[in-house]
Amino acid sequence: MSENFKGLRIMEVPDPQFLDKIGEEELQRTEQWFKDRLGRFTGSEMHKLMACGRSSAKVEWGRPEKLIDFGETAKKYIFAKCKERQRNKVIKKLETLKMTFGKKQEDHVFELLEHKYPEYKFEKVGFIEFIPNVAGASPDGTATDKQWGEKIGLEIKCSTDWDTLYSRHEEDFDKDHQDFWQIQSEMLALNVSKVMYIVAEPPETILDPVIEDLSIQIVERSPIHQLAIMQRCEIGEMVIQNFLKGMSFKESFYKAVTEYQIKD
Repeated sequence: MSENFKGLRIMEVPDPQFLDKIGEEELQRTEQWFKDRLGRFTGSEMHKLMACGRSSAKVEWGRPEKLIDFGETAKKYIFAKCKERQRNKVIKKLETLKMTFGKKQEDHVFELLEHKYPEYKFEKVGFIEFIPNVAGASPDGTATDKQWGEKIGLEIKCSTDWDTLYSRHEEDFDKDHQDFWQIQSEMLALNVSKVMYIVAEPPETILDPVIEDLSIQIVERSPIHQLAIMQRCEIGEMVIQNFLKGMSFKESFYKAVTEYQIKD
């Protein structure tokens, strides 16, 4: 399903202090935001945890050899979570102008959705765990049918150029799509079977943006891939626990994978 919103101005021309704000409070993530995610596998980075090695590149998810074939990206991600737990800190990175733009436009997209679909109640949500103290996700919100009570998740992506629009809107939404694993994680967090995936076209300039088009796609739950997420999170947590006991990361990883194979 695709909806068009032609020529809607969604943000006034920025005042002279706009860039100063971006450099200061607009770029700051709250301490609670970091605390919620510390040492946890998160939806926005779930694609890292699900990365595989070359040996299982053509193997389908659901096969045990696929599950335990962690690629280097996955190992580095688990290592980062080990260190976050060990040191009780997250390496904070400044947001880019593009990231700030995306966050600002999400508010305007909510306004458009509320106007276009009055039969739904739209609500924002925060970080929600789907495995306590291990993994969670931060959907942009939920949409609840006011009459029937059915709830679905919301994920909003605001493109800043044609390349990002293509990769999100034109490519098949399968396991290779850049947002696939995030969306599946958000369904787990919200305990819903569908997510409304919204992609906005890029404006001519992010300093004076106008929504030219808003595309809406309903993405459904993939049980086999959600099971794989849960299993990899479990293995990742086993690695972390081994690491916190004083083992090296390599020892922690090898022991966790070996024990999981035996247990499974």
